[in-house]
Amino acid sequence: MAEFHQRPNCTRVDGTSPSMRVLQLLLILATACADDGDGAEHDDEAPAKGPFEVQYHTEYVDIAPGFSQPVCRGSLDEIDRHVEATAELLDIDVQERITLFWYNQNAAGSLADISEICEWCSGCGGCYNGVAHIRLAVLYHELVHAVVAPVWGWSDTLFAEGVAMGLDRNIDGYGSGISTIYNLDLLSSTMPSDVAGSGMHGGAHFSRWLIDRFGPGKFSEMFDRLSMSASKEEVFAAVEEVYGLPFEELEAEYYATAPLAYPLPGLCEGHVNVPWNGDRWELSASSDCDEPHMFGPADDGGMYAVVTMDIPPEYVEEELAVWVPSDVGANVWPCLDEPMYDVDPTFFGAQVIHNSLSPPIFRAAGRYRIEMPVYDSGDIYLRLCVSNGKHPSHYPVDRTVDPENCLGD
Repeated sequence: MAEFHQRPNCTRVDGTSPSMRVLQLLLILATACADDGDGAEHDDEAPAKGPFEVQYHTEYVDIAPGFSQPVCRGSLDEIDRHVEATAELLDIDVQERITLFWYNQNAAGSLADISEICEWCSGCGGCYNGVAHIRLAVLYHELVHAVVAPVWGWSDTLFAEGVAMGLDRNIDGYGSGISTIYNLDLLSSTMPSDVAGSGMHGGAHFSRWLIDRFGPGKFSEMFDRLSMSASKEEVFAAVEEVYGLPFEELEAEYYATAPLAYPLPGLCEGHVNVPWNGDRWELSASSDCDEPHMFGPADDGGMYAVVTMDIPPEYVEEELAVWVPSDVGANVWPCLDEPMYDVDPTFFGAQVIHNSLSPPIFRAAGRYRIEMPVYDSGDIYLRLCVSNGKHPSHYPVDRTVDPENCLGD
């Protein structure tokens, strides 16, 4: 069995498209996120364990940032939630602490260029070899490896990479222009049988289906029986031994019965939920890095706020006007409580809300995750309300002025 794992380039994910950013970085907070009580704490005296010194300790993870900019409270908390949610889904007892070396060449006080990540693996965007080397775009992927590998070891990429890809939040593109953090491999022309024994990375949705359909115990046997160098014939034989069906028949059952999308562990749990105030939804909060809704640094060096909101049934299919005084674009993702079957795939696509875009329309009631980039140390504000029909082209040029675009204004 291989002793380490390498991962090739990953799609850059930083919370919003660079074309949506109209403000430059004005100020980066330079104070550490410290906690003298429970939870994560900042440790200036921690010994070095690799390219950077460990400075943060959460319940499960020791974090060594390659920059002086603080890691925000929300990120520290969500790292633990992702570890817990992954371990629970896979029925794994986290047996050892995870060491994470975090690279960010755009953060304040950067100590390393992103090209230096995983120096033994040319072109890799992140990797796990007993410790995790990450940038934000691959954080959740490598955390899955860090939970799985110490207990199960490694397997053919169909399963070892499949489970990590199935539980990460990397943005992938699918046909018809769908760009989403949810894995929609059912829409892909690449089949699990194409990935088996090939060394390709894939099988994310197939792995989720195997775990959901047959349980994590059987799935873990794929790690007992296969190495990373397994041939296609060896993968097919192991699958038939464990699942009792020839691979082709199991694959056919997968395509016939699998849901289109599975929930992502920890995506919407544990966040600050902002309620509606009458006919308006308003996020008004501090950008202090030590607040639970603040995350970062993102791969572009900025911070971002993450909260959840609930769209009530009466606002489904309604145009909701937007006002963001900082004039940034925020990404909105639907939260899934259960696997979803007969759904228009575009439902899972990224929805961007921005002053200059047409009012967003939500097609389903329920909870949504909002990620809003923050490039200033001032307060954060974002408003949604039922639109009065005023077109964004008629908003004041000065975005800090209320455009009075709510019904009743």
